Amino acid sequence: MIKIVLVFLCSYSVAFAYIPTVESLLRHSSNPDINSNGIALTFVVKKIEAGTKSSGSGDASLLADSKTEDFYKLYFNKINNDIMKVSQTRYANNSFSEGSLQEKIYYPNFSPYTIKGDSESSEKGFFQGVLRSIIFNDGTFLVNYLKSMGISVKLNNEIINRDKVEYLAAYKQYLIAINKDRTIKKTETNPLRPEDPAAREKAERIMAEPMYVDQKQVKLSREDGNMAWLIRANDFEAVVSYQEREIQKFKFKSQFGEFEIICKDYWLANGTHSVPRSMVIKDFKGETFQIEITNLRHYSEKEDDLIKRLKKWDVLLKGKESLDPKPPFLL
Repeated sequence: MIKIVLVFLCSYSVAFAYIPTVESLLRHSSNPDINSNGIALTFVVKKIEAGTKSSGSGDASLLADSKTEDFYKLYFNKINNDIMKVSQTRYANNSFSEGSLQEKIYYPNFSPYTIKGDSESSEKGFFQGVLRSIIFNDGTFLVNYLKSMGISVKLNNEIINRDKVEYLAAYKQYLIAINKDRTIKKTETNPLRPEDPAAREKAERIMAEPMYVDQKQVKLSREDGNMAWLIRANDFEAVVSYQEREIQKFKFKSQFGEFEIICKDYWLANGTHSVPRSMVIKDFKGETFQIEITNLRHYSEKEDDLIKRLKKWDVLLKGKESLDPKPPFLL
């Protein structure tokens, strides 16, 4: 029933006060829907030395030596709303060519529960969750991962006002019926305006309620002088821009330390979809890294073509072994 009235809910809710939910704020709603089943993200990772400032310009002064710069691609192939095939490749230089391929990692069924919530893995889960929120317009992965870490956040379908949904579903059916036959108005009662006073009072009360039960985890605040939405739940905190609904900051505190992602300078990476040009990440150990996103590509790929791509990488990597350490938030 919820799916049936989804479009209707969007237009109807403007008449009532809107209370953002954690899931809706972690969905990059300013981006258009994605029609392809695959996304490839190209990025460069640089380690930032203590005392230096991060920059989106790729300033070489941020690097301690050449080994602190890494080149990666992430491939996401969608299976359903919860599970994807995820592959990560690492390259020796910024050519991202087959000859510079150093490493391949592949997850055939990547879900919010694939990465364990321990000191060695949770940074990977958080980073994947933030990426999924931004590039797939989907906050469910990150919410589910936070839930697996014991954070008391909920999905929209867990806090939706079902009484209100039922009233709206009945009203939608009423509108469809009278649109087909205007005479039905004489015999059918508008479910939002029943004749019985008690029933009408109940309908008006429920329709005046928010669509989602407020969890008291979101509030309007200011960040660097700008209006922004602030999410706080247990040891998790996030800042989302007020108008564009873009994730500005993600922070998680635990017994392992503090993990933080700061997203800067959103841009249309492929002409239609915006992503941060750079991300500054501080890991549990206090080390800081800068990610520069250089390309975002949407593509459609059949299962057979995916298998061919994976086998080709295996051939290229035969005899190679990458022993260089990676930042802890990468797969």
